[in-house]
Amino acid sequence: MTAEELRQAAIFLFGERGWMSRLSEALGVDRSSVSRWFAGLPVPGPAAAAVRAWLKLYEITGETPYEITGLIDPKE
Repeated sequence: MTAEELRQAAIFLFGERGWMSRLSEALGVDRSSVSRWFAGLPVPGPAAAAVRAWLKLYEITGETPYEITGLIDPKE
């Protein structure tokens, strides 16, 4: 997964505002880790796999990661 693919997926799943923080929270990593992926470090396989799984679950269920986990969506 490229940095651009990750960015597009995160915006789709978490909204246009605050998506980087929400992505890092959902993945259980520091926001600085996500920032480094956009600065040129490769997106780790487990992070890419999680994002792909969330996209697939959204395709199947229509639910975001927040809805799937029962957390409150901070976009609301």
